Amino acid sequence: MLTVRSTDRARGSTASPRARTPARCGPVGGHRSRRPEPCPPALLRPSGLAEHPRLGRNLAIHPAVSVAGRFAGAVTGPGAGPNILQSVGVDEWHDEGILTEATAAPPCLTSFVLPHLGKELKRELDDAGRLGLLGAMVSDRSSGRVRGAHRPVASCTLHAEDGRRLLRSVTHRGRILFAAGAREVLTGIPAHPSVTSPADLDDVVRRTGHHRLHLSAFHPTGTAALGADDQHSPVLPDGQLRGTEGVPVADAGLLPSSPGVNPQITMMAPAHAVTEQAVRRDGG
Repeated sequence: MLTVRSTDRARGSTASPRARTPARCGPVGGHRSRRPEPCPPALLRPSGLAEHPRLGRNLAIHPAVSVAGRFAGAVTGPGAGPNILQSVGVDEWHDEGILTEATAAPPCLTSFVLPHLGKELKRELDDAGRLGLLGAMVSDRSSGRVRGAHRPVASCTLHAEDGRRLLRSVTHRGRILFAAGAREVLTGIPAHPSVTSPADLDDVVRRTGHHRLHLSAFHPTGTAALGADDQHSPVLPDGQLRGTEGVPVADAGLLPSSPGVNPQITMMAPAHAVTEQAVRRDGG
């Protein structure tokens, strides 16, 4: 569970022994289709293995916002060519910690950028094929925390500078969409949901505080950070839980800070290395 301080839709929201099997449940929790899965802190606490003071801290979540452009013709759906979930990335602002990606996600994943509710929202969804969506996430400060032993609860507070970067990303993406021919840009800002020119976009962003953004979050990392510093890193450089024997950790909790990119491959490498070492130590 990720706890986020929120308001209603009209106002927006802000972010609130010996082991042969590595701990690999994710830094916050697993899939919830059957029951909540423990994250490393929640998995280790009932066993008396979570003594390091930084275990469960240092959570980063890649906070993100979406912007959509409404075009004259179909952008996704039948007749619009192949729909690729993440088709294009923009790294022009990556040195600022901002990553932009074009996506053709299904409406159930993109409806939060639409400005209405009820029947009006349904009409918007019926016309979703004319929308081009650009998402942006920022490499955030690792300020979140996971609490709880049996039912992990994560909480984060958006740092002001991360919020300002997200606002800048709204401007960047809106201008990309207008340059591509969008007739209207849906800002994802609940108080000012739609603009029809770059000048209007600049004005809306200038008058909006980051606490008014409608946020989502992806790729939680860092709650069992790997490193050589015994004060700040609950996990040793070889993936072993500090102060124990035979308890390796092999998931995104190992990352010491927000990676700033989709971390699938980033995590596969250390997970593979940690698991190989664990197998060798056990004589496999």
